[in-house]
Amino acid sequence: MRIRRLELLVVVAMGLFVLLLAFSFRPGHRPASSHRQEIPPAPASQAAGEPTTLLDGFDFTESVGGKPLLRIKADRTIGYGPGAGLAPNLYAGEKVTLTVYPEDGAPVTVHADRADYDERSRESKLLGNVRWTDGEGSLAETAEVLFHPANRTLDAPKTVHFTKGSIDLMAPSARYDLRERVVQLSGPLVGSGSGEESGGLSHLTAREGLYRREQGVLELEFVEGQSRTGDRLAADHLIVKMGPTGGGAEWVRATGSVRGTLSPREDSGTPAVEKIVRHYAGDQSMLSFDSDGKARAFSLLGAPAVLWEVKRRLAARQIDVAFSDGRATSARFAGEVRIEAEGNRASAERGSLGFAKDGAADNVALDGNVKIDADGRRGEAARAVQVGEQETWVLLGEAGRSARAESAGSRLSADRIEIEKTRRQVRGQGKARAVFAPDPGKPERTMTLVGNPKRPTYAKADRIVLDDANHLATLSGGATVWQDNSSLFADDMTLADVEKTLTAVNNVRAVLTPAGDQAAKPGDRAASVIAAKHLLYRESDRTARFEGGVTMTRGGLRTTGGESTAWLGKNQDVDCVEMSGQVNLVDRTAGRTGRAEKALDYPKQGKTILWGNPARLTDAGGNQVAGAILTILDRGRSVEVTAPEGGKTETIHRTPND
Repeated sequence: MRIRRLELLVVVAMGLFVLLLAFSFRPGHRPASSHRQEIPPAPASQAAGEPTTLLDGFDFTESVGGKPLLRIKADRTIGYGPGAGLAPNLYAGEKVTLTVYPEDGAPVTVHADRADYDERSRESKLLGNVRWTDGEGSLAETAEVLFHPANRTLDAPKTVHFTKGSIDLMAPSARYDLRERVVQLSGPLVGSGSGEESGGLSHLTAREGLYRREQGVLELEFVEGQSRTGDRLAADHLIVKMGPTGGGAEWVRATGSVRGTLSPREDSGTPAVEKIVRHYAGDQSMLSFDSDGKARAFSLLGAPAVLWEVKRRLAARQIDVAFSDGRATSARFAGEVRIEAEGNRASAERGSLGFAKDGAADNVALDGNVKIDADGRRGEAARAVQVGEQETWVLLGEAGRSARAESAGSRLSADRIEIEKTRRQVRGQGKARAVFAPDPGKPERTMTLVGNPKRPTYAKADRIVLDDANHLATLSGGATVWQDNSSLFADDMTLADVEKTLTAVNNVRAVLTPAGDQAAKPGDRAASVIAAKHLLYRESDRTARFEGGVTMTRGGLRTTGGESTAWLGKNQDVDCVEMSGQVNLVDRTAGRTGRAEKALDYPKQGKTILWGNPARLTDAGGNQVAGAILTILDRGRSVEVTAPEGGKTETIHRTPND
């Protein structure tokens, strides 16, 4: 083992040094210096005996194969023994320098004002302004160090001042293990650093610590720290990786009950009262620095790791924060992501967000099984983005899976859905689909024109907007609503809950099917199909007003006119339809055509009434009947003619000769 071999050589070299001193201190031996100095008394703490000789300018190097193992230098060395001519038991040196050369790495150099060496125990005591350094820029200062060759340690029983790069620590005592090359610092520790940037600690305390020279790391236990900009850090265990000689920290890793704060920079241009302090907690963190000592990246792990501020809380398995010029600019997170912010909740597999100059989070992006709840408006999507101060969630679907949202009992799916908190809207774009369900908690919600109001009604369009603030539902582009066999088509529709109205424009087509009475004849359940340019439905009197080139068909009956009004029953089926403005009628079942100024159709009774001046009906054989009122009964099987007041009816019967 290379380290053990080196340590044994150190001990051997110390022995050789002792022998050399013994030879030099023999009576009559000439000192290296021609200047005779006064011999001080032996150290009071040792039964050293009398001084025997004095040696000036001592410099000894032990080498093996041309490679130095250790070097000992002293300005003056004195030997103390039981008497003249006898080998000294104790040696004392002044201005002592001991340098130990490892087989690999930089040497360790120990300086002291004076040092004692006990030949009997082979131990040394270095006293007065003792300090050791290595090639990596570490420095330790203390008043006393004990060298124990058997244990291969340097013990500092008094206060130690340790520095490495920008780290500065004070410890009650310390021990340097020469074999492991580890400095153990007893606690409590009090430290400081340059801390010029947000990531650097300017003050810290710890229960104990150690410095591993080989790895260039400082390990601290039960640490609390603070930076000059207000950042805080606390953890059970902290590891600081120091840079090259004289450099600052490269990274800081914390484990065990990690917690702290990240504060915005003072030069962000935002008043201090508006600055956002961000707190964090987790099981493990890693903070790395750039070449200028500024924070570069921060990672937080936990079950979960948590990052929170006054208005937002983020939890995930891992949170990574990126910095620019020492300021946090963005964060990425993954694993059981949960976000809570002022009534909003969201979850996902992973995501990211940005930080404004004042520290506020914006542009939140979530990915993978996203679920959100924005003030009761719930949504699900493959991906979602929250846009800036508008507090708008944008939900995006993927192939084979649309984004979905729910608001006030209505459900919406589309390729893209926007949930806006401020305007209280849910907007679906691209293959939008909706389900309008009765909401027991909001009886004011109106039902659509078609179907049973106690059952859900379905809708689709290119774009659907659910406006909870104004109680509106707007469908644009190929809009359709339906329930069972009843439906309504138009280019655009608007459902207003407050006014209890439905408006449809352009290419309007309503299919109104009677309630499903399975015992009724097929002709009795024929749907009324009404086409027009414009429709206005009022829930208050259950009337549907059609305008612009109106056409109505029911079974074999087809009626056209300028405008029409339909009255609906309790089940939203047609009780009566009125049509006016150059009414034309074609009854394919009876082979009959007609003209009138106004027509009134009763689908449930199979009765149609025509008004005119006069109204006319013509059958397939060319026979005609005219009157002020023509009543078609029994689904076209008979006609009643009413003459105008004071007038006559007219009948034309064509014979074969005609």
